[in-house]
Amino acid sequence: MGEAGGQTPSQADQKSFAERAKQTVTRRDFLIGAGAGAATAVVVLGGAAVATKAVSPSTTTTTTTAVGQGPLPATMRRVALNIDGVGRDLVVDNRESLWETMNFQLGLSNSNLGCDRAQCGACAVLVDGKAVNSCTVLSSRLGRGQKITTVAGLATGPGVAGLHPVQRAFWLDGGFQCGICTRGFIMSSVALLTAIPKPTDVQIAEGLAGNICRCGAYKKVFTSVQTAAAEMRGEKVTHLAAPVLAIVTATATAPTATGTSKEFTFATPFATIEDFDTFVEPLKKRDGIVNISGSERTITVTWDPGKLNEQQVRDLLASLGHAVR
Repeated sequence: MGEAGGQTPSQADQKSFAERAKQTVTRRDFLIGAGAGAATAVVVLGGAAVATKAVSPSTTTTTTTAVGQGPLPATMRRVALNIDGVGRDLVVDNRESLWETMNFQLGLSNSNLGCDRAQCGACAVLVDGKAVNSCTVLSSRLGRGQKITTVAGLATGPGVAGLHPVQRAFWLDGGFQCGICTRGFIMSSVALLTAIPKPTDVQIAEGLAGNICRCGAYKKVFTSVQTAAAEMRGEKVTHLAAPVLAIVTATATAPTATGTSKEFTFATPFATIEDFDTFVEPLKKRDGIVNISGSERTITVTWDPGKLNEQQVRDLLASLGHAVR
């Protein structure tokens, strides 16, 4: 469903983000210029206004990002974000959305960006248990002890059995098609079922009013939410599909070419794993490339040292539009 984790950005990465942010005037520039920088950020999702109020921070694991202690420009702010139980200290641009911080600064691909205008709900995460659109919540307003939960923070263990009931229901009851909107639907559903354990179809429609599925899988979304609600109430449920169990047996394999392997980190992560898959297809056909694997944030390349060296692999990745560190 997603993966937790992140990386500590270098000072050059932070400078790069600041430069990118200055190049364009966004709706966040307008919001701040119009006086929307109040201490309480109000976000509308699922038909309900949600205030991201300050709460007393709890004990969490802390990952410190090298942010420096010198004076900051007026457009920058130091914040301490609690994402999926991990504290992260970093510097953000005042116009930087939570989605931008998670994706560009922390390398967390736990939320999909859809419309980037708080209209589709694909980027929804939980802030203190309430569903909000991470594309329009400013990170600079969240460093006050709020607990931010992404889809990667819901599971309690490995495999289907370790998934949150809502995740499991969406997976086994087919509450998705292309998957772009699925993470947002899951997070909004968790918020809904936490507030209303036994919702009617009307209440589900109201609770998910801020989420759009362009594939039109609403019928199975409703089924998934009702099944998850029943499981969360302690009832026995039957899913439309049974979990797939893979039985691994030893098979004879042909000898593979030996090579040099190394994991690289993308300078700019991909938004989705599907984007990564599209990127590596032509790369696999390049002479000297033996094997490729990875994720939105990293890529592991195995190459024939008789045909390529590490610098040539780096140059090849950069030539395809995604430089690595």
